[in-house]
Amino acid sequence: MTTVSWLSLLASSGGFAGGSYFLKRYADLGTLIDLACAFAIFALSNLIYAQVLAKGLGQGAAMSSMTHLIIVSLIGVTAFGERMTYHQIGGLMFALCSIWLFAQSTQSVTG
Repeated sequence: MTTVSWLSLLASSGGFAGGSYFLKRYADLGTLIDLACAFAIFALSNLIYAQVLAKGLGQGAAMSSMTHLIIVSLIGVTAFGERMTYHQIGGLMFALCSIWLFAQSTQSVTG
């Protein structure tokens, strides 16, 4: 993946986080400006993400989402004291396996 591709993935992920922030503000305060900001940010982030997928970078997007899942779960356990069930731990193991499989397929194509 090129630098532009990684920056596009980063921009869309950041946009989704920003949109979630404004959506939470709308839920708390009820102002339509927050809802409009959330909608605009989500729309722009989805357009960026669609461009990433259109360039054939679905593999990178999948790896990014699996990595995001693992990082958010680890933050929940370490920072907020969440306790994970066996099903959740199994899901994280599957996420790790999918990252490994994607990495292996990338090596065989480029190698």
